[in-house]
Amino acid sequence: MIDDSYDLRTPEQIDLQYDLAGLGSRFMAMAVDMLIQGAVVAALVAVFGLGGAIFAVSFRDLLGRDGFLVLSVGLAVAVLLIFLFTWGYFLIFELIWNGQTPGKRVAGIRVLTTRGEPVTLVHALVRNLLRLVDMLPTSYMIGVICILVTRRGQRLGDLAAGTVVVRERHAELPRTLPPLDPTLALPPHLASAFSGDDVRLARDFLLRAPYLTRARRSELGGQIAATLRARLQAAGQPIPPDLTDDRLLPGVAALRA
Repeated sequence: MIDDSYDLRTPEQIDLQYDLAGLGSRFMAMAVDMLIQGAVVAALVAVFGLGGAIFAVSFRDLLGRDGFLVLSVGLAVAVLLIFLFTWGYFLIFELIWNGQTPGKRVAGIRVLTTRGEPVTLVHALVRNLLRLVDMLPTSYMIGVICILVTRRGQRLGDLAAGTVVVRERHAELPRTLPPLDPTLALPPHLASAFSGDDVRLARDFLLRAPYLTRARRSELGGQIAATLRARLQAAGQPIPPDLTDDRLLPGVAALRA
């Protein structure tokens, strides 16, 4: 049975939690995407099908027997463009919009890998190739059954690609951190122990911290601080007794990534 949330541990041994997208939000996203696809398909048929027919009739005297050929070519181009558009719609949008299509953006959901990372070309390709199977026998019946019976709410395409669909976090994070209190700056011999990834990890936490509950902020901050202290130990640097979490995290975040 599907859970409401999905817990994962990053390579830095940090626990994150996502809310899984339900059937309602996924069907809303699909409905919007289908409306967009239908509008584009209708436009293609009108331009290349109906337009070709009008052109062939208007210039029938000039074209003669070639009028039927012109109409056939117009229909063939329309069919090809419709195929490319409908098949590539989800693939292209999920790549360029970081796991979202227009429908997913409206519904507030996003596709991520099971490790919580953005989807790549391989992930998007696999999950959308198997969309044809998920649609069988009708109305995404196989996909719906898989979503209901799997713990992470995954359809066949998600299971094969290693992806999950989660609810988007609506809180807008600030783009930059406030200026660092000079008294919190780390001395150079400690700062040299941290990598660019460590700096980005600390910055990301401090940007998100105001939107976390106090308990979650304390728990996650403690995990990240423990990871950063392990970096100091690995570098052979003694850890000052006054290097609390409240000083360590801003200090690392203020370094150059």
